[in-house]
Amino acid sequence: MSISLSNLEKYKIKLRKNDVLCMTGDVNHDLYYIISGTLLICVNQKRQITPIAYLGPNEYLGELSFIDHMDRSAHIIALEDSEVIKIPSAEFKTQVPRWLRRIAKKITAKIRLMDEIIQQNGIRKKNVESIKPLSIEDQRTFFNSLEEYKKKNNQAFKP
Repeated sequence: MSISLSNLEKYKIKLRKNDVLCMTGDVNHDLYYIISGTLLICVNQKRQITPIAYLGPNEYLGELSFIDHMDRSAHIIALEDSEVIKIPSAEFKTQVPRWLRRIAKKITAKIRLMDEIIQQNGIRKKNVESIKPLSIEDQRTFFNSLEEYKKKNNQAFKP
């Protein structure tokens, strides 16, 4: 199966504000291309939601899981009505040569290791304005969205 312009419509996903596209630990290895809207990439410790990035149109998300087939490492929440295109993980194997897949997996492993180190030890930010902190109200809203997503998918949310 190959994605083409003729069958692109069936891969579009429409998200409403505060919809959860996926959560940490989800077994979903698809890649997403953002057509419109803004998505929050975040993690949580208990009820505290920590933003990692804000992504918008023409950006991709989910590339690590797409390449290495490991579970999701962050939550993805729509900050406004958004539209994404889902690129199934099977496309990676059919479209990318084996030697390039091996290199991509090694690079992905290094990124995951650095992510783990940052999550354990934190990171000192100097003059970083691109990742604004969330208000307590926003954290509460997103936490509730994550809980609702888990209920819909019959999974227990572990804050």
